[in-house]
Amino acid sequence: MKKTDNLELLLQEYFKGNKLMQLATVSNGKPWLCNLYYVTDKDNNIYWTSTKKRRHSREILENPVSACSIVHHEDNKQALQITGKSYEVSLDDAERVNKLYSDKFGDKPSRLTEVLEDTPEGRAYWVLKPETISFWDEVNFPDSPKQEYS
Repeated sequence: MKKTDNLELLLQEYFKGNKLMQLATVSNGKPWLCNLYYVTDKDNNIYWTSTKKRRHSREILENPVSACSIVHHEDNKQALQITGKSYEVSLDDAERVNKLYSDKFGDKPSRLTEVLEDTPEGRAYWVLKPETISFWDEVNFPDSPKQEYS
């Protein structure tokens, strides 16, 4: 089976082949965009770590509606656009997410320690739970580059 026959395989290739995403949040009708390093789980949830004092973190706490874009190959015009809702990861789930993060970016024990301290402006893990996932891929789908994943 070709990966174009199975968008799940292609999605996993995009997720595993990249490290950086652009996250969009909104507050008071004004958008904000930032770059973050991410990991994913088997359910296609997208995780990152950031302090609670960052603008995107504060905005997520006020309004979970968010979106992200992951560029797979700039020259070949391959990218993902994802919309959904973002949340702070519960402390009960922090070790699982830390394992995902450590597997992709290397173990850094202080990262989990900082998260578990749970201070008002300290580090936390965050998750974007996708509601829509769209591909723009002119390589695998030259006649119809926009593909919806469900």
